[in-house]
Amino acid sequence: MNSTRVNRQATAASSKYEALLPLVRRPSRYLGLEINVPEKSWDTYPVRIALAFPDVYEVGMSHLGILLLYDIVNRLDWAAAERVFAPWPDMEALLRAHSLPLVTLESATPLSAFDIVGFSLQYELSYTNVLNMLQLGGIPLRSADRHRAMPVVLGGGPCTFNPEPVAPFFDAFALGDGEELLIEVAKKVRQWKNSSANRFELLEELAQLDGIYVPAFFEPHYLADGRISHIVPRSSHRVRVHKRILPQLEASRPPGKPLVPTTAIVHDRLRFEVVRGCSRGCRFCQAGYIYRPVRERSAADLLSSLQQALAATGYDEVSLLALSIGDYSCIHQVLRLLMKKYSSDHLAVSLPSLRVGTLDKEMIAEVDRVRKTGFTLAPEAGSHRLRHVINKAISEPELLETVEAVYQAGWPLLKLYFMMGLPTETKEDRQALVDLALKVWQQAASCRPARRLHVSISTFVPKPHTPFQWESQMSLAEMRHCLQFFKKQLRRKGLSFKWNQPYQSMLEGVFSRGDRRLANVLLTAYQLGCRFDGWSDQLRAELWQRAFAANHLEPEFYCERPRDRLEVLPWEHLDCGVDPEYLWKEYQKAMKQTLTPDCRQQGCTSCGVCDHQQVRPQLRLLKEEESQEVAMPGQIQPSDPHEKRCWFVIRYAKQGVARFLSHLETVNVFRRALKRAALPLCYSEGYHPVPRLSFGNALPLGMESRVEEMEVLFYDALPPEEIAVRLNSQLPTGLEVVQVSRKEKHQPNRAYLVTYEAVLSEQCWPMAGFLRFNKNDLAPLRQKSKKGDKEISLQNRLRDLVLVTPDTLRFGLLEGINGNIRVRDLLCHLFEVPEEVVATARIVKTSAVPVKGL
Repeated sequence: MNSTRVNRQATAASSKYEALLPLVRRPSRYLGLEINVPEKSWDTYPVRIALAFPDVYEVGMSHLGILLLYDIVNRLDWAAAERVFAPWPDMEALLRAHSLPLVTLESATPLSAFDIVGFSLQYELSYTNVLNMLQLGGIPLRSADRHRAMPVVLGGGPCTFNPEPVAPFFDAFALGDGEELLIEVAKKVRQWKNSSANRFELLEELAQLDGIYVPAFFEPHYLADGRISHIVPRSSHRVRVHKRILPQLEASRPPGKPLVPTTAIVHDRLRFEVVRGCSRGCRFCQAGYIYRPVRERSAADLLSSLQQALAATGYDEVSLLALSIGDYSCIHQVLRLLMKKYSSDHLAVSLPSLRVGTLDKEMIAEVDRVRKTGFTLAPEAGSHRLRHVINKAISEPELLETVEAVYQAGWPLLKLYFMMGLPTETKEDRQALVDLALKVWQQAASCRPARRLHVSISTFVPKPHTPFQWESQMSLAEMRHCLQFFKKQLRRKGLSFKWNQPYQSMLEGVFSRGDRRLANVLLTAYQLGCRFDGWSDQLRAELWQRAFAANHLEPEFYCERPRDRLEVLPWEHLDCGVDPEYLWKEYQKAMKQTLTPDCRQQGCTSCGVCDHQQVRPQLRLLKEEESQEVAMPGQIQPSDPHEKRCWFVIRYAKQGVARFLSHLETVNVFRRALKRAALPLCYSEGYHPVPRLSFGNALPLGMESRVEEMEVLFYDALPPEEIAVRLNSQLPTGLEVVQVSRKEKHQPNRAYLVTYEAVLSEQCWPMAGFLRFNKNDLAPLRQKSKKGDKEISLQNRLRDLVLVTPDTLRFGLLEGINGNIRVRDLLCHLFEVPEEVVATARIVKTSAVPVKGL
């Protein structure tokens, strides 16, 4: 199929969805206007993969894994990867009402048309969204009901280390590192498509791959009391499935041109994985066990990749990702080099949650050189005794010393993470948590000006493949009682307290260690209407209670019951690499409050992951020659930045689907486009330097314009034509620079006659009466504002009311004096119709002419 036809089909499909955008919350979630999307004729490839994230766009695009796999697949010349995210309930309702399937962002293709649909399973409370996406995408929910033409539904991510509650809905799961494994799966699918083999034979082929778990080839059997008696493998080839390990992190090359969203996302910055795995051995932390061994990225690889990605994205903040970033062997050298190279470019570096004892004054000083992005510390437990139980060898003096250094350096905010309900926790431990938090709060309050403190307390959830996998979880009543205690004790000015909803923690505990019988509960809850259970405002506990009752299962059986060593666990046949006997010994050591050292510092602890040949810890040191190679200066501003500084006025058009970008999103798009275009931006002074940009009044969401304006200050007076060309090369579809000019000095604020065209819906007609309108007879427009309603006379503000075509109205509004008239309010007033009638009107601002004398 040629590319012209592909594009025409995608456009036709997209137009149906575009018509829904004015009717939903955050329409920019569904635009797909990202920068750096590969130029591909999407449905011409032998293998097509839909990378699915069962949450909204802004959450899914904040996850690094989906971006890595997207880049890896799209580098192949025989495969293409597209993306799809969970629709919010308002969009789901519209899709169902209009009988439209869930489609990918890139080509508007339904999920059922792909060869592989790969779900990223990061959180147990996203499972109902998985079912919703499958059904909306036209794929039968159960693997057993899919025929040969249906895609392979593949799951990956941390939840696959116990995927039993969702096993009937998936064809296969990828355990462990997926970079190489996904390509191997795609090759198997490609070969199968060219054969006459049936779907079962394909699953048999996939099951031969290291790291692939096909649940249909394992059958659990149960005792009368609900526990598992044994798990029977249906194939002699695979009795236990071992996770896939990428021996070296350099084998996973970061994207050279990462996707840059045009809409705001949760972690809206450049993200780089510098370390995979952790050897600290915190006994509650599943990631610390399933991602072993530790593999560090070399500093040279990091810095060269970062340089390329910054140029391709325009980000001004980078986050260095690791489970314990402070343990990265060359963190100090890397921070120094980053600041030396990019401080003149105002690049900020953010560090994820830090382990107390790894954050020192040198790191604080380096991060402080550009702007204060914030620090998060995770003591987890309040008492020294309980920290020994969880293998967190930090002391209270260490924590308070770190806090003092952060606050003294001028950081306005510090975040502390704790857990409640940890094994062996007592009332004294909870009081110790409060006492420690208040000591930090006192340090914050004693600063001038006073600093702020955020304390977050989550409920401990026992996870598979950890030493605490045999432990019980707090009951709902206990969670609520503890939260009341913390809410009362931590009520202080300048201290913000956050917590997890108890019912969410309970559900997470159920599905974290649940068995295959829970699939029916999940299906019932989905059919009852459960969606987005990880969002506190969307969780519907009463529906979940009905789902458990309908399937004669009790959530307490899964979360409040301790397991003994001999019990067969639902994930017994899945191997994360860590020896179960090692986990049991760690559990016993926890009960004795005995610490286990970090294997990087005191030698191998015999957890079972490493073979000490191919699979072993990979630690990196920054060599002197690497240091000199990467320590190149960044973009240097002139010694006298005021010498050539010049303000420019940039007029641009905002049309098509770009009209669904909010004002703040549009500002961000231009800010990053200016950076990618390497234009000589001037920055503000102070703690948080930002480009000197100024935009006009916000264009209402969903409205188009050909005459929007922004002003930008450059430290060099480039030719206006060059600015326009360079900037247009970096803008997404729908945004276009139409004129650049130097700003006149002391240019006063002016009034404008702004012309609009509105294509109206049938509900505003018949128009016979409209032709008799006399604006002098129109009643004043009542417009709402934050200060209350006010009446605006239209006699001097509304100009040239003309019916251009039977459904297109043209009119002018005088703007820039005494506030502006909202166009949709005006249309409602003219036609005496409610707001929802004009919500879908296509409104375009066509011109803006200065008016003298006003």
